[in-house]
Amino acid sequence: MASRLSIAENERRYIAQELHDSIAQTLLQINMQVNICQQHLKMGDTDSLQAELALLEQQSVSASNQVRQLIADLLPPFTEDRAFKTWLLQEISLHRKRGGPPVSFSISGEILLNENQQIAIARIIQEVLRNVRKHAQANSVNMSIETAENRFQITISDDGIGFDAAHIGENSTDVRGAGLENMRHRAEAIGAELNIKSRPKHGTLIQLTVSLI
Repeated sequence: MASRLSIAENERRYIAQELHDSIAQTLLQINMQVNICQQHLKMGDTDSLQAELALLEQQSVSASNQVRQLIADLLPPFTEDRAFKTWLLQEISLHRKRGGPPVSFSISGEILLNENQQIAIARIIQEVLRNVRKHAQANSVNMSIETAENRFQITISDDGIGFDAAHIGENSTDVRGAGLENMRHRAEAIGAELNIKSRPKHGTLIQLTVSLI
């Protein structure tokens, strides 16, 4: 129960931070553009007004896209017609569309996960890729899955700037710290082992091992 409450609170923190960092900032810029347009309208400067209206349209489209992305992240990761591997390939493609670095992906063996394991692992993967896009400043990502009869293991590494994992974990106000805690709680909920290795200027490696026995 405590883990579920922690996950819920951390996800609330993530949503609040996303709303503040993206949508709220874009709406503030839209409001500023409206004020500028009003000034140009009063002065009868139609050329400048037209240019500002074009910028206003771009900001409006940006706000709409940000809302769509946030909704997409909050929706259940699976539907009945999507297998885990299919979802994963689509998530990697979405990561690239959102400006993330290229992902080298390999898989060995058949994925034999139950529904709870799939959902928990999917959310962990989403968090890892989100952190890469927002914080890592990486040029590339390597993702590999190795499966056997009694074990599933996924390893994700990047060549980014890295971070002090201990410091982030201690800083409860850091949204990335909340994400890492969510990952740990999700791993714990399915009895998985999660290892996070990172240090400044040396990238990050995250490995999740699930016993299928």
